[in-house]
Amino acid sequence: MIIFLWVASVLASPSLIDRPAPPEKIAGECSKSYPISRGQLLPDKLVSSSVHANCSAVAVPLSDYADLLSTEKWSEAIEQQCKIEMSQLNHDLDWYKARLEQETKEKPFIERPGTQRWLGRIETIAIVGIVSVGLASAYSYGAGVAK
Repeated sequence: MIIFLWVASVLASPSLIDRPAPPEKIAGECSKSYPISRGQLLPDKLVSSSVHANCSAVAVPLSDYADLLSTEKWSEAIEQQCKIEMSQLNHDLDWYKARLEQETKEKPFIERPGTQRWLGRIETIAIVGIVSVGLASAYSYGAGVAK
C-alpha cells in the first residue's frame, strides 16, 4: 500500500524542468573548438601572426573534460537503471491493481461466506436427522418395540 501511494505521488508530480536554452554567442568568440596540444603551434585561426588571439575561447584542462565525459556516461547509466526500475515498479503496480480487482470483485453466490455457513448448517441438520432416524429405527426393530 505504501509503494502504491509512493508511485501515485511520483506519477502526480510535475514533469522535469526543461533544459535551459543555450546562452547567446559572445562577440569575438571562436566559431568552433580547436585542439591545443603542449609543444605544438596554436592553430592559425586561433591566433594571428603577431601571436595575439584572434578570438576568445576557454581552454579546458583535459582532466576536467574527461570528468565531464565520465559524468555524462554515469548519468546515462543512471537513466537506464531508472528506466529498468520504473518498468519493474509499473509491473508491480499492475500486479497489485489486478490483485485488488480480483479481491474486490463480487464472488458468486455459492462461494460467499454466508452461503457456505447456511449450507453447512443444512448439511449438519440433514446428517443429524438421518443418523437419528437410523438409530431410532434400529432401536425400534432391534430392542425396543418388537419385544
